[in-house]
Amino acid sequence: MTNFIVILLIILSLVLLRFKHKDIFNKLKSIVFIIIVVFMVFFIVLYPKEIIDAAHNGIILWANVVLPSLLPFFIGAEVLVGLGVVKFIGVLIEPLIRPIFNVPGEASFVFAMSITSGYPMGVKLTANLRKNKTISKSEAQRIISFCSTSGPLFMIGSVAIGMFNNASIGPYIILAHYLSAITVGIIFKFIYIDSTPKNFNKCDGKNIFKKAIEEMLKEKQNDGRTIGKLLGDSVKEAISTLVLVGGMIVTFSVITEELYLIGFFNYIMSAIKFVTYNTISIPKGIIEAMLTGIIEITMGCKIASEALLIQPTTQITLATMIISWSGLSIHAQSASLLNGTDINMNSYMISKLLHSIISGIYVLFILKLTNFNYTPLDKEAFFHIINRSVKYTWADNLIFASSMFIVIFIVLLIISILLGLSKRK
Repeated sequence: MTNFIVILLIILSLVLLRFKHKDIFNKLKSIVFIIIVVFMVFFIVLYPKEIIDAAHNGIILWANVVLPSLLPFFIGAEVLVGLGVVKFIGVLIEPLIRPIFNVPGEASFVFAMSITSGYPMGVKLTANLRKNKTISKSEAQRIISFCSTSGPLFMIGSVAIGMFNNASIGPYIILAHYLSAITVGIIFKFIYIDSTPKNFNKCDGKNIFKKAIEEMLKEKQNDGRTIGKLLGDSVKEAISTLVLVGGMIVTFSVITEELYLIGFFNYIMSAIKFVTYNTISIPKGIIEAMLTGIIEITMGCKIASEALLIQPTTQITLATMIISWSGLSIHAQSASLLNGTDINMNSYMISKLLHSIISGIYVLFILKLTNFNYTPLDKEAFFHIINRSVKYTWADNLIFASSMFIVIFIVLLIISILLGLSKRK
């Protein structure tokens, strides 16, 4: 117990220094970071097999799932932005999206790509738009608050089928996840207010397509690159970003494994029991899922799905909240992608915290409203699904992701054109 008291006192002291003596706090933060790195290296030497296995699992996850799933979106989005097509869509959709979120029409493209491909696509596109000065800082903060989401394939394939053994859970998680993202976007509309409000593209209905084409050509002219140069730069930028994402995945796989090896989560659970004096009875599965989910999304959801002595609705709610929070691993990826912009990372993390809380409320309400009855698939049916999913190769994932990108782009383009036509009436 003494160790827990010492840890709590250290944390309290750091918090006080953060507000009272920022210079001392920054120096201590650097020292603590160095100590953490030294301990990480020490545990790599102490547990080489376990750490190598964790790193290997991270690399396999990145190479087989993340790389083929995100590569078409990264390349395609870069090309469309450079060609000015995103600007064309933005001008047509802005009259619809501006009143809701107070953001430019380009946010519709960011949101569509985010909900299709998942983390960290929305952050990547928002950072690019801000670097190109297409959007203001306040607009970037508002966009990133609701355009950083998980993809449906992860929520249905990995979580609902792979962890809960029931695909019917997927729609509940998806609905709550995206509804809460939209809710957070509306909330941030009233938080980040431009000091000099930016009027959206106002033009009479007859000239809206002309305006959109003019803006697209202007964007392409400002970019100045030939098609070949644009495509080459897009591939290089996509590969560079994916390598960065892969590095973060491997790093946090190792960190999570090290925390398990040193019994960090057991210490925290004991500390929680000590602080509450056992007056609040929180099942071990809930605490373990939350602690793991704070760091890494996949393991957090897995532990939530396997938690004992917990109601199924609680398990699903926990998994939904973890998905919306996304984990420090995704936050680290986002921080790297936002490097070089003036987008506030603290504000982004607050939006993810709100996203997590609101999604938990939504999914619990929807489950209660529909009287959802959790019935896992029998083992034979479950393993049949798993065996089918294993047959998908790297090329299959790449082709599927490419098809998804093309379909979403075409749908978004059609919607924007229909909206433009409606303005002419």
